[in-house]
Amino acid sequence: MTKFFRYLLPLSLLLTGIWSCVDQDFDEPPVTGLPNLQSNISIADLKKLNTIGSDDKQITDSLVIEGIVTADDESGNWYKQIVIEDETGGIVVRLNSVGLYNTYPIGRKAYVSLKGLWLGDYNDLPQINGAPDSAIAELLIPSHVFAGARDQQITPTPVAISGFKPELVGSLIQLDDVQFVAEDTARTYADAVNRLTENRTVEDCFGNRAIIRTSGYADFANKGVPNGSGTVLAILSIYQGTYQLILRDEADVQLNGARCEGGTGGELMTIADLRALYTGTNTVGPDNKKIRGVVISDKDNGNTTGKNLVLQDASGGIVVRFASNHSFALGEEIDVAVSGQEISEFNGLLQVNNVGLDMAASRGAGTLPSPRVATASEVLSNLEAWESTLVRINDATITGSSTYSGTTKVNDASGSIDLFTSISASFATSPVPGGTVSVTAIVSQFNSPQIIIRNLSDVSGGGSVDPDLISLSSVRGLFQGTTTSVPAGKKIRGIVISDKDSGNITERNLVIQDADGGIVIRFTAAHNFAMGEELEINISGQELSEYNGLLQVNNVPNSNAVSFGPGTMPTPRSATIQEVVDNLEAWESTLVKISDVTFPNGGTYNGSQSAQDASGSIIMFTRTQATFASQNLPTGAVTITAMVSQFNDPQINIRNLNDIGQ
Repeated sequence: MTKFFRYLLPLSLLLTGIWSCVDQDFDEPPVTGLPNLQSNISIADLKKLNTIGSDDKQITDSLVIEGIVTADDESGNWYKQIVIEDETGGIVVRLNSVGLYNTYPIGRKAYVSLKGLWLGDYNDLPQINGAPDSAIAELLIPSHVFAGARDQQITPTPVAISGFKPELVGSLIQLDDVQFVAEDTARTYADAVNRLTENRTVEDCFGNRAIIRTSGYADFANKGVPNGSGTVLAILSIYQGTYQLILRDEADVQLNGARCEGGTGGELMTIADLRALYTGTNTVGPDNKKIRGVVISDKDNGNTTGKNLVLQDASGGIVVRFASNHSFALGEEIDVAVSGQEISEFNGLLQVNNVGLDMAASRGAGTLPSPRVATASEVLSNLEAWESTLVRINDATITGSSTYSGTTKVNDASGSIDLFTSISASFATSPVPGGTVSVTAIVSQFNSPQIIIRNLSDVSGGGSVDPDLISLSSVRGLFQGTTTSVPAGKKIRGIVISDKDSGNITERNLVIQDADGGIVIRFTAAHNFAMGEELEINISGQELSEYNGLLQVNNVPNSNAVSFGPGTMPTPRSATIQEVVDNLEAWESTLVKISDVTFPNGGTYNGSQSAQDASGSIIMFTRTQATFASQNLPTGAVTITAMVSQFNDPQINIRNLNDIGQ
């Protein structure tokens, strides 16, 4: 039955009494006046006449293509365009008219007389235009686009997501065993309320992904995205080099089966076999493959970037670089789908690059591989084979710097190799031990050979420092904008710079500062630690959060803090008010000294008072409970020593009146 008669159906329901004695099985009306045209160029050859990215090319020869309409505008997901396809490929034909499906429905043969038309592309998508970047005018459509026989057989091209290629652009394709990513299954295809076109993502069971782009005007835009797996039919499109799928209607999506196991399906391959695929130029992982290994890098100590991890199995190791920060811990066993993923080098270091987080899955705690005991010279000689695996160099010394930060040297009787430590590592400023040590490290390279330790426990002997100690700047670096937990086994050590006795800080809080930074500690009960006292605090697993913008380690049991008696107060940083404001996050909870400060509004210390110098102004806040709250502010210029703080906005807090000097 034609679409024309389908639209008469509501009328027939109103006239039931009239039609009850009539045969309602309509015959397809005979097709008359079929065009007397014959193609003389294939769609594939037509596309070759114009280079993608160049100006539209007018067709001056008497060329004709013919094909079957594979997409029309009935659902609203295609607008003022149809897609036709022959045995060599498909192409978009832009027609400045609506209701095209009445004349050129899916399955109808169509002929396009190309002389006078233009061949171009829209952000890499080949198309036939009536003029440069313009659809064929409505009045000209009958002169160029001719409808042929209906109900022609359409056979979509089966293809895997990893098999997309330029020749298939414009073709109707079939994807099997795919599903929408989990986060999209709670959404609709597009924003039907605001008529906004939106992208959704489908994936196969090997982690390969593709975009499905749907118009807000599509009649299925408000329909929920299905949660199962199965088959998707779509026209393969492209936009600025990125492949996209455009549905014809909702029926193109048949996802009624059980979901596959995320993006980590596929057969296991060894890391060594994956590494062997790289021969000097970027390549991709094979279909239906994944790797499995144990994470030998340590995200919590910051000597590996948040997107990277190093994975090792019995055959070798490799860097996996995710598209965003991951949460896989040292010693965790994980699967990573590598099908279609980029295998490339970054400054000589082999990696699986830009991997989606859903393409990796944890298998729980694994068994860390035993480091290979080797000399520095042996590591250098076996760099490529041992890259991204653990080694241990015994009877070594570390030279070149007093701290780990940057590049130092690990030396043994055979030679030396660079030891690199990121400035973001929690132990970057820790002192390098003297004497003979054993170094466990990951073999790596950055244009030249180097090794990388995960944390301070990788260096033993030689008077090494407590591996559980973490600097306050590193603690602050763990906070990424949302409440989190401090990693297990971590302690901090510093000097109390707040003064509980003067009452300008609540009884459960203190501010602690070390050589790298400061932070607020909020205990579960009132504490008795005095200003200037040196403390070691176990913050393992404690909440790291902000209170009105002020970073704190929250709800720390009082018993987690151990006093080492009076310590040496840090020297306040000399700064202007504007410098304090500009460096608020970096200097928060540390001492500063500001000269030539005045209080233009006068009054007492109590509450929020404006303090200003030649560079600007800032709030100095004093609690009502402070012992000096009712004292008058000085009338002249003074020097202030204060703690940098914030309560939604920048502020400073003095500890007591000794912080005000002439």
